[in-house]
This record gives sequence, C-alpha cells and structure tokens, in this order.
Amino acid sequence: MPKPLSLLSKQILQYLNARDGSALHEIYNSHDQAKSKKAVYDALYRLQQQGLVVMTRRGYEVSPEGAGVIHSLSPKKDGVWKLIIFDIPEKQRPVRTFLRQKLQALHFKKWQNSIWVSPYELDPELEKELLQLAQKYFVRLIKTTDINYDKDLARLFPR
Repeated sequence: MPKPLSLLSKQILQYLNARDGSALHEIYNSHDQAKSKKAVYDALYRLQQQGLVVMTRRGYEVSPEGAGVIHSLSPKKDGVWKLIIFDIPEKQRPVRTFLRQKLQALHFKKWQNSIWVSPYELDPELEKELLQLAQKYFVRLIKTTDINYDKDLARLFPR
C-alpha cells in the first residue's frame, strides 16, 4: 500500500487529470506561488516513483494507477451497495491486512468482521484486483440495490 498522498500531490494529480499532458512549467504555474518550485518538483517526482504519473511526449500524464487514486479522492454514490466479503486464513495475514488497508483507503466501512461496505462507484482496476484475489482466496464482491434494511449502512456514509 503506497504512503498517503500529500495535499500538493493530490492537487498535482487532479490538475494533470484535467489536461492532456502538461509541461513542468505549466505545473509550476498552476500552483500557488507560496509553494516553492522544489516542493512541486519533489511531489511530482514522488508521484512518478509511485507509478501514478508518467512522462510522455506531451508532458506529464496520469497513469492508470493514478486514475484509480483520483477516483478514490472524490467518490460518488451511485445507488448501488458494494459488499466485500472475505475469509483469508491467518497464515495469509499480510494479504488480509493489505486488503483491509486498501478498502479503508477506498472509503469502504467495516460492517461486520469480514464484511466491508460502500455506496460509492468502484474503479474498474479495483474490480480486477478483487477478481484476482477471488481466484486465490475467498474474496467476493457483491453489488446490490436491494437490502431489506439499510438505515444502519446509510449512517456509515452521511454525505
């Protein structure tokens, strides 16, 4: 699980996502002058090292992994509940810990011990990862609009 992104890194990702390639000087100019060029450059360098930003002929662009991060920065409710159910053995504790951390980062909430829930749209990359996990461990994604009582779930996601 990558380290959490700084506010500046999030801003740079969102800026690049709104454009089709940007040169370094455009990125510098897009940010508050209170931010030093070194801080912007360092944040951009870290984003590249994490694989969230790539350099192309058109300039810096958001990678598919970066697009997934952007998707998780401002989740949108889509009227469909997503439930992740898993049973990963104690011998595989690192996998279980990784999955929990990933779900928390994607705004899922723990409903019961191994059941996590979210009302937000899912990034297609996450669905691919869950499918890979399902082939090796007991990890299931259930999407539903029909839950007989969801007031307790709705309280977990007030906005």
